[in-house]
Amino acid sequence: MNIHKLKQRLFFLFLIGLILYWPIKFAKYHLFDLSYQEVLEFSWRTDGCRFSDTTEYPTKCPCPSFINPDDSITITDDGDLYFENKLFGKLILKEKPSFFPDHSEILSGGFMEIIRSDSGVICYYDSI
Repeated sequence: MNIHKLKQRLFFLFLIGLILYWPIKFAKYHLFDLSYQEVLEFSWRTDGCRFSDTTEYPTKCPCPSFINPDDSITITDDGDLYFENKLFGKLILKEKPSFFPDHSEILSGGFMEIIRSDSGVICYYDSI
């Protein structure tokens, strides 16, 4: 067995994998929905809130101002959001964040709602 040919083939396979990485990741992003765990890879900023059964807005929004990837948040496959192992509410992803974020813009295009389980308030979030 020729070691030089083996090194050449391994390098060729590595190069092919490197070249195909971004197109496959791009196609996967646009052809499949984000899983709830991938939602947590983005930072989210609150965009207001309202009561779920009316069009009234609370005077003080009970929603956290920011949701960051390093927060202790978990989401089940059904969309139930837990904060520090306590049920916080139901997450609904309305729009995925942009795959190629424009760093000159503050927002990356994502939009989600969290329906609080304790108060029935709907919290709106934009991805940053």
